[in-house]
Amino acid sequence: MGKIMKITSTALLATTFAVTSAYPSAAFAASNDMVDPVVETETSIPLQNSMDKAVQAALVGPEIKKLNVLGHEFNVKPAAITKKNELTVVDGQISHHLSWRPDDQLYYHIEKENGEVKKVDIKIDRGGWTSLSAPFIAALAEKNDIPITLEMIQEIGQKLGSYIDGKWEYAAETIVSTIALHVE
Repeated sequence: MGKIMKITSTALLATTFAVTSAYPSAAFAASNDMVDPVVETETSIPLQNSMDKAVQAALVGPEIKKLNVLGHEFNVKPAAITKKNELTVVDGQISHHLSWRPDDQLYYHIEKENGEVKKVDIKIDRGGWTSLSAPFIAALAEKNDIPITLEMIQEIGQKLGSYIDGKWEYAAETIVSTIALHVE
């Protein structure tokens, strides 16, 4: 699973780089679901799209809540950024907002050296009702000699969550990839 996540992150990073290189201020503007409408203010400065807001929240702050990216809501927290010589390390957290249940938490680690992204690691702690109910159900099953494991319950819960909420991981990975490209 870890290897697949790294490959997915690398592919998303490459895609993000191609899009943001061609259209740096309009990253991901091709999808109407993904960006807020560009509205001009009285001073004719366009408002930020949702991806710009996510990067701003991660790199500068403050935290932004319920930000819609690719049809999913996220809370983007300010990241810890450390620099040593030509190496920049970013450690951050994004919450996949869920209504009436614990949010999914995505933790990311980015290493960028001499302006080149060297490493992107992502760890997901699943929220939803499964995170609360799976340990209880697994203990109950064990006491009653029902052949079901905690892992099986969590897998079922994740599949049901994907059915109810849709796949959200790609949207979060896109945010992380964009952060990686924009960190100095």
